[in-house]
Amino acid sequence: MKFSQLQKISGINRMKNKKGVTMNTYNTIYADLLPETLWKSSLSCSECLHKLNENSAEMLANKLQAIVVLRRQIARQPIRAHKLYSNYNQRDYYISQLSEDGRFADLGDSFKDVYDAILRLTSLSEPFHWSREKPMQDENLKSRIFKGIAYYCKMEADREDKKATRFHSSVFAVPLAAVNLFVFFLDDMEAVEKGTKDDSLTKEVHKQLSRCALQSWTLPLRGDHTDSHPISPERFRMHVWWVGGNALTYRPSFYTAVMLQSVEMIDTMTHVVSHIFTPTSHTNSNESYWDEGICADGFGWGHGPQAYNNGYPKDGILSGLNIIKDLKGTPWEKEITYRNMDWLINFIRGISWSHYKGFDAPMQSRHIFTRKMKDDVSYIYNLAQLLIENFSYLLTEEQLKEMNDLLDHKDVQMMDGYPSGYYKGVRYFWNNDDLIKKTDKLYFYLNMASNRCDGVEFAHIMADKLNLFTADGSYVIARDGTEWAESKGAWELASLPGITARYIETAKLVPGTNWSGYNSIHPYAGGVARNDNGAAGFIFEKDDRKKLDGAGVIHQDGSKEIFGVKAHKGYFIIGDTIVCLGAGISDHRPEMGSEIRTTINQTKWATDILYHTAGSPSIETYGMDKNGVKVTLKGCESRSKDIPWVKQDGILYAVLPEHTSGEVVMLAEERKTHWELLNFTNNEADNELCPIFQIWVNHGAAPVDCKYSYLMYAGDQEPQSYLASNPVQIISNTTKLQAVANNSMIQAVFYDNETVCSTETLKMKVSKPTVVMLEQEGDKLFITVSDPNQDVNLDELIIYLTIPLVGDGNTIDNEWHAVPIKMPGIPEVGKPNTVVVNLK
Repeated sequence: MKFSQLQKISGINRMKNKKGVTMNTYNTIYADLLPETLWKSSLSCSECLHKLNENSAEMLANKLQAIVVLRRQIARQPIRAHKLYSNYNQRDYYISQLSEDGRFADLGDSFKDVYDAILRLTSLSEPFHWSREKPMQDENLKSRIFKGIAYYCKMEADREDKKATRFHSSVFAVPLAAVNLFVFFLDDMEAVEKGTKDDSLTKEVHKQLSRCALQSWTLPLRGDHTDSHPISPERFRMHVWWVGGNALTYRPSFYTAVMLQSVEMIDTMTHVVSHIFTPTSHTNSNESYWDEGICADGFGWGHGPQAYNNGYPKDGILSGLNIIKDLKGTPWEKEITYRNMDWLINFIRGISWSHYKGFDAPMQSRHIFTRKMKDDVSYIYNLAQLLIENFSYLLTEEQLKEMNDLLDHKDVQMMDGYPSGYYKGVRYFWNNDDLIKKTDKLYFYLNMASNRCDGVEFAHIMADKLNLFTADGSYVIARDGTEWAESKGAWELASLPGITARYIETAKLVPGTNWSGYNSIHPYAGGVARNDNGAAGFIFEKDDRKKLDGAGVIHQDGSKEIFGVKAHKGYFIIGDTIVCLGAGISDHRPEMGSEIRTTINQTKWATDILYHTAGSPSIETYGMDKNGVKVTLKGCESRSKDIPWVKQDGILYAVLPEHTSGEVVMLAEERKTHWELLNFTNNEADNELCPIFQIWVNHGAAPVDCKYSYLMYAGDQEPQSYLASNPVQIISNTTKLQAVANNSMIQAVFYDNETVCSTETLKMKVSKPTVVMLEQEGDKLFITVSDPNQDVNLDELIIYLTIPLVGDGNTIDNEWHAVPIKMPGIPEVGKPNTVVVNLK
């Protein structure tokens, strides 16, 4: 049915204004609730960068009429009911406790009881939904529900506290319940608005539901200029409570606007959804519309600059697309502006990299350690479907085909035939300090740390309790994804794969809350990627400085021992081989005690173990049918150049002794899970025995300038023949330069620009600290670089080589050939850039 046809049958009450323009009179009932000051003062506010246009009288009249129809359309279905009151399902009990005066006999008047009462009333009211084929006709129950709504919603709306404690329940659940209650009883609510229903109880219900719904726009107070004009585009910017999923999904902001028939509120929503598909980054977050959401690198930020792809950013984008869909055919449709869909398509591609064969990599969100198995990635396909069904005219022919392929396969692993970096290959996410390799046979996800990114948040009273090490260079290496999913419940958290940390038993770590997680005090973190190869490096030193969270709270540390370790950590992906280097490993707080370890892997013990200890003439096998084993593969004082190695579950681990200080230990055992220590929601979870494989380098107590070097190989060659082929050469492993090479490639992490990288065939130096990769293909040299400090003033980076090159821009200074490389500008500062030069 067309919108105009719906207008004719909707029974809109109209009047003529002084200019003779037809006006809708419904909204006059909201005059006291929504005074003009809530939006009009923003038009003259010097702090508001984004402002609404004023409506002409005719446009205002058209929009007022459209709202009535829009509300009827939206009100046909409960809104997010499965998220709101699905757990409130004891209907008969609630009815038995609901007294004639509308109060629940088993509840008091505490905030929690008021919240529970409103959710109970919402659950009881759904059978009265006006659009059901046979709505419930129990007038006595309806009367009790109405009295309950009037009583409990008034208590909620009258609460004097308007600050941080009003977050969550008062701005998410209660307003959403109020909107649902309103639409369940829409005939009654519209009768009040039309003046055809004048009983005091129904009018009070209308009033209190409206007040509670409006809290989604007004609370909590931000303490800035938008508190005086919450109905403004600026309200939905620059604050963690008002962007992404918090803005458009968990707050029923759009549905409240429709319920309250506010043209200005829907104008605001229109402005918001017109701007959310543009990217944010470290270099434009003060100017981008949302400082969370779609990142320029293809990942998403939520709750600050932390990778939270499957939560806040995707929820905000999905809701924005659905709002645009709902506004089709209304006067607002013409006001929605689009740039292009390139950034959104890049986001869809990018977030697929955080997921492998049914499992999310365990470095994202505050629910890493929830006891569950498969992770839901249906949101990727929901995004594709929304684009196809509603926005195909904005897509190029190639983009439309890509979205259809996603929807047809419903498996990102099936997305073959697309360029490397779209869904497979190696990709560096420079806004999130993440290097990822993803193929059908191998997944490697590295999560580094810098002072730009937040760590991974945690909250011991509601979510993960101990996300203390997840941004410290932790990684997973996997062939099917079950490796971490089936073992993480038994992990020792101070031994996450890839990290260098003080060893602390998980049971001795103190649960806490840190919405920003932990990052490094250093700005250096960068990477490069091209096809199946990539490299990255960062300076790790966990930041113990505290800052206010979104609620203005500073959370104190419980486990002081997590601080004090410093290391330069480099990672190099060459086909099926991953090389990891560590240098300058030092304990700056030796008084904390305990040894410092670098964990090579901690994963599922899934197969028999083949291993070789340094200096031994034999290769040993340890079967899964045995109880467990702990082997020292290399002693602390060993000077043997013999390479100790282990192969388990298709991955070969080999430690390169010349660049490793400390003993190397391998452990396989059955270990009991400790789910209750890991996440608040696991408190009732049963623990079980879990087979764990672990390998680490023990640098000892109070190390100074120690190092490590090891590789992980996921190819098909046998360990002896693979290692005998000398697949990778370590060029340097210092705090100035970490670099590796093979026959056709050099990868280097320059921590300063005073060091020269020297091989048998060439020397290389750089104009600024950088991560660089040289790949020779025939007579062409592919040079890929990135700026790990993300300096907005760095326009050009120069690579100097001692091999003859031809091509524009190459200059010769004595033995050095200079290759100037243009650096990407805002918002892509930090993005790897590749140039191709010809070899003479």
